[in-house]
Formats: sequence, structure tokens, C-alpha cells
Amino acid sequence: MPGIALTVWDYDGVLNREPDGPFPWVATLERDLGIRPEAFRRFLNDAGRKWRILRGEEDLLAALNGWLGDGPVTGRAFLDHWLRADDRPDPETFALLSAQPHRAVIGTNNEAHRARAIEARAAGAVEAVFASGPMGVAKPDPGFFRAIEDWAGLAPSRILLIDDSPPNCRAAAERGWQTFRFGPETRHRLAGVLGL
Repeated sequence: MPGIALTVWDYDGVLNREPDGPFPWVATLERDLGIRPEAFRRFLNDAGRKWRILRGEEDLLAALNGWLGDGPVTGRAFLDHWLRADDRPDPETFALLSAQPHRAVIGTNNEAHRARAIEARAAGAVEAVFASGPMGVAKPDPGFFRAIEDWAGLAPSRILLIDDSPPNCRAAAERGWQTFRFGPETRHRLAGVLGL
């Protein structure tokens, strides 16, 4: 793609594998922690909690502590399990990230605790991690993309988003970004798009 100066890599579904969709570890929660998967899904989806957490309006650890109460599993133990279980880096895409010739950042919808884990995982590979929780805005909101543009000081046409979400790609394209919709059927083309 012409004129790329900055690549913005989505994390989950691009740099982090999601072979069975988001939260595959929830299926084994009862075996791992003694918590029924349905209970966790109800907690996360209660009155829009997921989006409040993703936008940093509610702290995940505090919410977990409130949900789990005085039970045998603490909020910290649950969060630590979540962060370990959700850490599935894709060796192929991480190799492309490291080899590509452009400046690079991660742009992800993740809350602050997971954002710190992503920063640690990607240390040295990207200049910054833009995460919805600390930013207070989530993709596909235009404000998410605007914040990266302002930080980079680049024209939107010089920025490439690599994302597995069609709505996120559409929103970035509406701002003038170049986009690559990543998926099983397109991943083989990514190296060429990056000029490798």
C-alpha cells in the first residue's frame, strides 16, 4: 500500500490468536476456578458492563471483586487467570510486526489491566499501545482513531489499520486511513501489504 508511515495493529484476533472467538477460556472456567461460564457471561453483559469496562468507565478488578464477593476466588485471582488464559500471541503476525519497515503501534479495545499486559508482551516491538480503557474511547468511535492521528502527527492517509473487525476497518477508512481486514482468508496477503 502506498505511503504508509505508521501501522496500527489490532491485538485480539490479529497479534493475539482467537481460534474459537473471544474468551475461549470461559468454556473451562468451572474446571479451572469452580465458576460456571454462564455466571461470568451474565456478569460481563449485565447492563452494558462490558462496554463500560472497555471504555474505562468502570475498573475491571473492582467489578470482579464486587461480583465475586467473599467467595473462594478473589477478583485478583480471577483477573490473573484471565490475563494468562488470554495470552496467546500469534508467532506469524508478531514476526511480521517485527520485520515490517514502518513505525508501529497497537490499537486495541482493552481495559487498563489487560492493556498493561499487552504493553509487556509487545515491549520493544511497538512505540505505544493505544487501549480503549485508558483512552476512554473504543473502536469504532472516530475519537479512537483521531487520538492516534494527533499523537503521530500524520495525515490519515499515511496510517494503515490492520484489524479483524469490519466495523473498525470501515470507521478508519471513513477517516481516510488505509485498512487491511485481517482474517484466515486474508492473512497470507499481509506480508505483501507491509512491503515484505
